[in-house]
Amino acid sequence: MRKLLKWGWGTLLALSIVLAGSAVVDSQKSSAQTRVKTQKVTELDQSKVSSATKKAVKKTKQTAKKRVTGYATPTLFMHGFTGNAGSTNNLIDSAQADGYATRTLLATVGWDGHVSFSGTWNKSDRHPEVQIVFKNNRNRNYQQDARWLKHVIKKLQRRYGITKFNYVGHSMGNTDIMAYETTFGQRKQLPQLQKYVAIAPAMLGNIVMFPWTVTTTNATNGRPSEFTPEYQKLVNNRKTIPLNQIRVLSLYGNLDNGTDTDGTISVSSAKSLRYLFWGRSKSFKEVELTGDLASHNALPRRNPEVVRDMEHFLWG
Repeated sequence: MRKLLKWGWGTLLALSIVLAGSAVVDSQKSSAQTRVKTQKVTELDQSKVSSATKKAVKKTKQTAKKRVTGYATPTLFMHGFTGNAGSTNNLIDSAQADGYATRTLLATVGWDGHVSFSGTWNKSDRHPEVQIVFKNNRNRNYQQDARWLKHVIKKLQRRYGITKFNYVGHSMGNTDIMAYETTFGQRKQLPQLQKYVAIAPAMLGNIVMFPWTVTTTNATNGRPSEFTPEYQKLVNNRKTIPLNQIRVLSLYGNLDNGTDTDGTISVSSAKSLRYLFWGRSKSFKEVELTGDLASHNALPRRNPEVVRDMEHFLWG
């Protein structure tokens, strides 16, 4: 009896082991089958995603190609410190009235750097003029201004396909474009500056902040006898300015009253622009304007010589 019981318990134990092993094998087979099914589903999903991505990229490229052709090279107009649309309205409207160009867009840059366009730019517009206005028009961080200009230029590139642009700056608007060129000038994927009209370029700041600029002298190549910290940064990076590409016309005022200023910046400050382009510009021309209409704010707003010289240089 004991032997039978012993045998019975042994048999039961063996049967239990066999059954457990069978369950493990079944479980492993089930897991393997699940993994195979999951892998197939994942591969199918990845294939769908890859296909969808390719279609989206293709559609984006096709859309880009459709919207980036046929627009003429624009001229951008930029105000100075505390300036606004009124700073460049006369220049833009006079050029249109004289039959040289067409006012198209107003590019407003918000406090956060966001760019919004208003106005209309048609492919048939001859010599389109784009006016830029910074909401933060008291910003002295020129590198930030340069980034904001980049935002404008890149948006024009995406929307209108521009590859080149001209630029007209007044006062600090000149420091902004020079900060842009000494930072991004070598990035050939960006639209390239061709012609540049500098009106009262405040390269050494104004005579209130830097009164010593009144007595600063300039070498033949424009190099000033003293630098401001911001001007030093521009000089340090001036080799970033594209070589033999940009044509420059610099128009500055002299009240001719013994101060060697236009009432806001010194003649030396304006002449210091030449040094930044020395050995790099395609051409560089300076014009000194005198008299009552040579004052800092009158130059872009009321001086007919500025309008005439700008028109002939850009489109004549």
